[in-house]
Amino acid sequence: MAADKSAAMDTFKRFDIEKNGLISYDELEALFSEIGGFASKEDLRKIIKSVDEDNDGCINFQEFLALSMKLQSEQTEQSLQKLFSTIDSDGDRFLTRDELCQGMTKFLGKAPTESQLDTALQVLDTNMDNKISYKEFADSILCRLHAIILEEEPS
Repeated sequence: MAADKSAAMDTFKRFDIEKNGLISYDELEALFSEIGGFASKEDLRKIIKSVDEDNDGCINFQEFLALSMKLQSEQTEQSLQKLFSTIDSDGDRFLTRDELCQGMTKFLGKAPTESQLDTALQVLDTNMDNKISYKEFADSILCRLHAIILEEEPS
């Protein structure tokens, strides 16, 4: 557990660009951009709101630990499977470039740029076979964060 907390602190410090003990909306947005993420401003607010216990609009280390646990929860796993299935239009359990583009368009509300799409593929397609398996998708922190966004939406 101490090793997990230490690893979480290292990750938190990497996200805390201003080094003030908080991850702000702007820092979360910069992180998403840096690792090829795509999220609307509202989606980023939902991520923060899902763990922001003190309602300061930022994520402190304790809230970050809660977010880390939430990323591994059964509910998030189910939301992740639902998200993947929604994007996997042909049901073959792999995402093609076209399916990823359609999925990004649906969640962004507009088509991604070629650069955004290339970056997302580069981040997600870890074995570089030009398709994204469920495992590659599920192993991505970005996809897990999007699953949390889905959890926050009313059914």
